[in-house]
Amino acid sequence: MTQSGPDVPRGKLPVELTQFVGRERELHALRQLAGTARLLTLTGAGGSGKSRLALELVRELAALSPDGVAWVELAPLMEPRLLPGAVLRALGAPDEGGQVSAETIIGAVHDRAVLIVLDNCEHLVEACADLAAALLRACPNLHIVTTSREALGVAGERAWLVPPLALPAAGAELAALAESDAVRLFVDRARDVLPGFSLTPANAAAVAAICTRLDGIPLAIELAAARVRHMSPEQIRDRLGNAFALLTTGARTALPRHRTLRATLDWSHDLLSEPGRIVLRRLGVFRGGFTLDVVESVAAGDGIAREAVLDIVGTLADRSLIVVRESGDRARYHLLETMRQYALQRLDEAGETERVRRRHADALIAYVAAVEPDFTTVARRAAFAQLEPELDNIRDVLAWTHEHDPQQHVRFVGMLWWFWYSTRHWVEAHRWITAALALPAAAPPSRERAALLFAAGALAALRAQSAEARPYLEEAAALAATQGDDRLEAYAHNYIAMTWASSLSPQAIEHAGRAERWMRAHQDAYGLRLSLLLGGMGQQAAGNTAIAVAKMEEAVAIARAFGQDRELAIALQTFATVLIGMGDVARAEQLAAESVEALRRDPAFLFLARALEYLAYCRASREPERSARTLGIASAIRQHIAAGRFAHDEERIGQLIVGLRDTLGAAEYERCFAEGTRVQPVDAIDDALPERVTIPPPAPTTPALAPALPAGHAPADLDVRALGPLEVIVQGHRIGTWPYTKPKEMLVFLLLQPQGRTRAEIGEALWPGAGAAQVRNSFHVTMHHLRKTLGHADWIVLANERYRAAPEITVALDVTQFQQQAQAALALEPAAAMAALRDAMRLYRDHFLAGETAAPWRDEVQDRLRRMFCDVAMRLGALLQDAGDLDGAVAAYEAVLASEPLHEEAHRAFLLAITRSGRRAHALRHIERFSALLEELELEPEDETLALYERIRSAGVSPN
Repeated sequence: MTQSGPDVPRGKLPVELTQFVGRERELHALRQLAGTARLLTLTGAGGSGKSRLALELVRELAALSPDGVAWVELAPLMEPRLLPGAVLRALGAPDEGGQVSAETIIGAVHDRAVLIVLDNCEHLVEACADLAAALLRACPNLHIVTTSREALGVAGERAWLVPPLALPAAGAELAALAESDAVRLFVDRARDVLPGFSLTPANAAAVAAICTRLDGIPLAIELAAARVRHMSPEQIRDRLGNAFALLTTGARTALPRHRTLRATLDWSHDLLSEPGRIVLRRLGVFRGGFTLDVVESVAAGDGIAREAVLDIVGTLADRSLIVVRESGDRARYHLLETMRQYALQRLDEAGETERVRRRHADALIAYVAAVEPDFTTVARRAAFAQLEPELDNIRDVLAWTHEHDPQQHVRFVGMLWWFWYSTRHWVEAHRWITAALALPAAAPPSRERAALLFAAGALAALRAQSAEARPYLEEAAALAATQGDDRLEAYAHNYIAMTWASSLSPQAIEHAGRAERWMRAHQDAYGLRLSLLLGGMGQQAAGNTAIAVAKMEEAVAIARAFGQDRELAIALQTFATVLIGMGDVARAEQLAAESVEALRRDPAFLFLARALEYLAYCRASREPERSARTLGIASAIRQHIAAGRFAHDEERIGQLIVGLRDTLGAAEYERCFAEGTRVQPVDAIDDALPERVTIPPPAPTTPALAPALPAGHAPADLDVRALGPLEVIVQGHRIGTWPYTKPKEMLVFLLLQPQGRTRAEIGEALWPGAGAAQVRNSFHVTMHHLRKTLGHADWIVLANERYRAAPEITVALDVTQFQQQAQAALALEPAAAMAALRDAMRLYRDHFLAGETAAPWRDEVQDRLRRMFCDVAMRLGALLQDAGDLDGAVAAYEAVLASEPLHEEAHRAFLLAITRSGRRAHALRHIERFSALLEELELEPEDETLALYERIRSAGVSPN
């Protein structure tokens, strides 16, 4: 190999004094990437171990770089102009003073197989990008590895996000904990300061908690481990609420920013623009992450424009200060816990804590209020899936409003009732509801007090505390009536009926009847199903068995039509209790098993426990051991949510337990029961019902509940005109302002792919050459902007791992219309083609996405459409010329030449048409202009074109 520069030092890599721990999977992945890319960038948050991982990788790659490795440590370098000199010195070239340029380095490397490592590029990212691009273009055998908190953005770069260390699984045994990379690092670094330290059954849980609380960040774990010289792991764990006071014992020989956790985060913070710093500190109020739907309301204001927030969030993610985690087609953004604590400190220092906390509370309450109407509809599961990830934020808002805004707190707690009901957090719900009722703000008669009383009463009723529940519910019903909230009044009567039905009292009939009348009148299937069930139980208590069965059957039919498994399960198991009272145990068992099966798909702990108990009741005579075990499972579930049995259930199940004890013997019964209590709730259904039960399909919606569509209702319409400057019209209204260009580009790209595209395919098209982490973040920010700008989040859907326009909306895309009309017109016979060709040409206002900025995918589409337009115009010109309409033919050919100036066939057709129309001088001037254009482009005309030119130039020679 030719060498034109100095020898590059071999093996001159940083020497680490500590052991490299774990990262086997990461190194394997990086080896593969290094074989496919000449520029590999390791990105990640401060302290994530980028440099150390790069060092281990480079040690392995050194053997593949026969002409040497140059490691360039950039952290001490503050001036971009000094970067080339630092690289040249690392390459072993003499420092001769003066300004070093990229050309100097190119001369030193030339065509040698050299590996250059640029470590810690983030504060010089633009200079590093420019230099890397120049070196890679000029040095064909050069490879570069960089570490940075953001990708360089150079064409061909492979950016790879360094993940946190693998964390131990929750509840893992000691051996599994010891295998976790994060725990291994903690133990190794603890032994550096306390040689006798080891992982033991006594300290394992604390060590695992430390690693988890620190999000697997190597630097933070190392700083924590250094504390074991003076503190136990339990003491370290308990002090992580103020990580910055604790994690301050870095090695004196480390880079200054790695000596304390605060210094590391200060380094990242100081590299941000001022808007980036402001948004970062405001994001600290989010606990458990956030979605892009909420963040604008919290981070905007006081110097930050609302429309700028999402792009700043995207930039923070690109710089590894925010972690992006995906769920389906949605992204959730997180601050690592140490970064969140840092952001809150910065927020406090800026004097913004009170304002931003209030915005956070207002935004979360508005977010919950927006989905609250769905809590008792067929959209229930989607609504709760949307809220469940916000639980930590909801808790923070509850705590903050309780202290700082009691009126908002009272409103929020009442609003959350159906959310609490659908989760397993009943004990927590009781705590919040009780505390809210004790506030002076909850005392005045209001709709908010009524909602809070209803929440307290409904929870107590479901927990079989009827005497406690009834006063709450009766006051809630009366107050709702005075406040004009007839829906809340009806639901309160439903739950009053529950307090009576639970003890099989006929008094349930009156309250269930009042609720039933309102539910029927307002087509509330959710509430009507419950009214019928409770009324049916009351009728059974009154001895009206036929009426009870009729109500139960209607309730089950409505539940099937409603289409939600939990509501069906409740109806089935309640009907089963009536059948047991009638002595029809065989049919009751069938319904109880079907109820359990429905809860397999849509779990609800209280009703799972109840269904299991009745399944055990029905099986007891033939499978006593299994029934005892199933009762143990149900008991453990009830204990988890602190819910007792309804009074009539308690009596019946109590009789069952006595019978099982007699059959099995007390000791055997206790053994089987205890065995059941050890079954995890997630495994309860498979344990009690290993065989699958077939559930009939939903029955047609009953006429009384059939929704009425408004007259003239039509599907949503999206009209996109992309031939020329882009126009997007949503339901007749043109979108005037887009946040930036990528959402527009994504929309058109997706509409051109009616079968949809995967996120990877979209990323490759819209962000070619970007790293996977960059694509993931850019994709979700862009998708959010697109959905928000359209005003219909459900118009872009994810189905079978592909994003596409929702099939139920009507889409008009001029590109598709043009292609279809052009293809049809070109296939027509001449007599019918002329009008169709004109219609197709009218659709082509200009080139595809003319004037828009887009990735290279647009060029291929644009070229294809332009060629099709030229084919249409050429055919039309020929037909017009044959018909004697020479002016029309000339116009058609001019349209081709305006679109494709070098289209020689169009030039020839144009020349023939204008010459035939008697404008020979015009033809000659056109020949001169076209010849000059070809000469400027150093092109030669085709022979056929030259021959035509000569015929036109020759006086008296017919151009035919």
